[in-house]
Amino acid sequence: MEEIGPTVKKIRIIKGFTQKEVYAAVISRSFANRFERGLNDVSAAKLFIILDHLSISVDEFRFIQNNYQQTVANELQTQLNKAYDSHDLQQLGQIVAANKQSANLSLRSLAATGEILIESYYSKTVSITPEINNFWDKLFASKTWTIHEIKLAVPLFIIATSTGQIDLIPKMVNQFEINCKKYISNGSDPFGMLDELLNMYLAVFQIQLNLGQFEEAQNLAQKVDAIDPHTLSANSRISQQLIKGISQLYFGNQATGEHILQTIEAFESLYSPAIDHNVIEIIDVRRKLAGKYRKMQGESD
Repeated sequence: MEEIGPTVKKIRIIKGFTQKEVYAAVISRSFANRFERGLNDVSAAKLFIILDHLSISVDEFRFIQNNYQQTVANELQTQLNKAYDSHDLQQLGQIVAANKQSANLSLRSLAATGEILIESYYSKTVSITPEINNFWDKLFASKTWTIHEIKLAVPLFIIATSTGQIDLIPKMVNQFEINCKKYISNGSDPFGMLDELLNMYLAVFQIQLNLGQFEEAQNLAQKVDAIDPHTLSANSRISQQLIKGISQLYFGNQATGEHILQTIEAFESLYSPAIDHNVIEIIDVRRKLAGKYRKMQGESD
């Protein structure tokens, strides 16, 4: 990884800025020369001002400084998500095995997440290993999460279900929402927190259906449907419509629900082999269970 100063110089030259334009009223010309040669450092506060002058975010700066590569933790998170979406359990297992004993806490947390995803693929509950228990303790005990914790938090709901602590789920949903909304302001979502929210809502919605909490599931579906789709990414709009379609199958107009789900399936079928196996599997399972629910409701009526 390059020194900070030479990376700043590289970006300044790429953008065509002079030293005066970037460093004026921040550091002296002689200090700037030494800084760009890697001989001096600047405080974090001054670096933020310099990056503002360069019109570049801290995340992009780190990416460039790391030779246009993600950090190890971010890269592993990407690999984990890709393996899970494609149901590549062998790859998931390799990620877990390679990182569960890592000296890096972030990598151990990701390995614990992978372990939960593997177990929950085969069962509605998971075995609570020491690593998973430690993951729960560290995340649930903290009221304030950064983006890293938010991205790891959805498996907490699986743990709560597995350990019979379903009464904690409303509190966890509230905690998740509060932490996500700290990063969303005036309709701006620079860190993709609405994606994380919709991912959480989809997981909780299915847990509620599995537990027979049908009133809660209906209320959650209404909350999700009220979100302005213009604020959502393409992935989140699919999640929003997926929840709406399933909700219609269970509680509303079956024809409307089927139309929504068939439209999602048609979109997913554009890619061969399928990219997101989870969406297709969720639709298949919910069609069957919604039919059973409707039949039971008919019998009870």
